[in-house]
Amino acid sequence: MRSMQSPSPVGAEPPAAMPLLAQGDARWAQRQPQWRERELALPWPRELLETFTLRMSSHGMCVSRALMLCDRRYALEQLAHAHNLADDALHLMVEQLFRHFEARQSGIPARH
Repeated sequence: MRSMQSPSPVGAEPPAAMPLLAQGDARWAQRQPQWRERELALPWPRELLETFTLRMSSHGMCVSRALMLCDRRYALEQLAHAHNLADDALHLMVEQLFRHFEARQSGIPARH
């Protein structure tokens, strides 16, 4: 008989994934620019990403959290779409998410 394991909470990352993400960031920095957007996206602050996706849905725009985590180009496109909406709270979230993105790109630790 198979043992039933309880599923991990939605959005929870297994601890083993963190070294893989760090390796992905290092590999990304060494890649040629035309291939960079295909690598793993950087991990976003979980609460901020959830709030961002919910706020975007209030404007009728569906944002995939999975794609935000695994596709840099998609993530930046969603930030650009959000920036073009007339929503000051959303603009603040975009600014925070983009600062996080820039900080990780440059190797500077993000402040939360």
